[in-house]
Amino acid sequence: MDARRLILVSVFSSLLLGLAAEASADTTLNQGLISSSIFRKMRGVQNMIRGGQYSDAQSQLSYLQGVTTSSYEAAVVRELYADYYIARGDYANALNALQPVMQQNILPPNEQHDAELTYGKLLVGNGQYQQGLDAMRSWLQGAQNPSPDALVTLAQAYAQTGQCRQAIPYVKRAIEAASDPQQDWFQLWIACQYDIHDYAGAAEALQATLGKFPDQAQYWQQLGEAYAQSGDNSKALAVYALMHSQGLIRQAQDYLSLATLYMRNGLPFQSAGVLQEGLQSGALPATEANYMLLASAWQSAGDMEHTVAALSEAVKVAKGGDAYVAQAQIYESRHEWLSAIDTAKKALAKGNLKRPGEAWLLQGVAEIQNRQVDDGTAALREALKYDESRPQAEAWLRYLSSRGAG
Repeated sequence: MDARRLILVSVFSSLLLGLAAEASADTTLNQGLISSSIFRKMRGVQNMIRGGQYSDAQSQLSYLQGVTTSSYEAAVVRELYADYYIARGDYANALNALQPVMQQNILPPNEQHDAELTYGKLLVGNGQYQQGLDAMRSWLQGAQNPSPDALVTLAQAYAQTGQCRQAIPYVKRAIEAASDPQQDWFQLWIACQYDIHDYAGAAEALQATLGKFPDQAQYWQQLGEAYAQSGDNSKALAVYALMHSQGLIRQAQDYLSLATLYMRNGLPFQSAGVLQEGLQSGALPATEANYMLLASAWQSAGDMEHTVAALSEAVKVAKGGDAYVAQAQIYESRHEWLSAIDTAKKALAKGNLKRPGEAWLLQGVAEIQNRQVDDGTAALREALKYDESRPQAEAWLRYLSSRGAG
């Protein structure tokens, strides 16, 4: 399951909890349409549900079911049953209790509209997303000022039916309308933006989220990723650099992301500094790959001493000799022939090389430059065996032949 789907599932779970929290037994009791004795009993049931006295509430509801004197009273009893089941987290039975009320349509228009909203929420909460979406859309047509939680339910229904593009306007409206929007609502907005691959929209959602929850490190990280995925590496770097200054860069992936962004923005020295910090703190594992990355950053920054030092650390933990090959290349570029020969031999001795021909070529060229012609010729002949080094090895051997060597 990918991260976006996990967020949607998380929001869905929170929606279920929200349904229970909202079920405060607030079914409308129209005193003018209910006999006084039954009205008192119904009010008592509501208080029992609110107080968690579920056994007593169930007993009273069973009694009321047998003494109602009108279809309206019977419908209200069913609504109270739905409140009871919602409070207990039993959404399937709550739906069963409320469904006849929907079908009979005998409540006054305002009460019927409220019941339709509860019914739509229950469908969504029970995983019947398409039916819930249909019910919520029907309810919305008669709603002049829909509540934020109703808008979120509609957004959730759209998201769970694979229609994130349609969900986004509703969850945004809910967030704008709510005095204290829930964090899960922002997460739904973010997840939907990612689902439709709208990374600029995801950045907008994450900025709004950070405005409400500025101390949540994961949102800063996601904002940086959103900018990077949208191709805005400068903004992505600004976000990660801010995280770094605030001490929010703690995980290995965060260090790697920041280092990569520094490189993309032409700042290899800063990239190397971040990698060095991560390795020294232990946040970045001391692996060959990480030390090779550090060496590459130092090399791009033009600091060969630090490059060699990083490669020296890489060879300590490496299973193969590729780090030695990289060292030999540096020594050769500086005309340090003895060091180049030594490290090329170490690379071949350690083995498990991605491009063994390069090590033979490096050794051969360095030996020739160091006037060890016979040794160099032998190494070049080994380099002939590999595609990656054959052209250069042939060129060097032709050169030696033309000079009467080899």
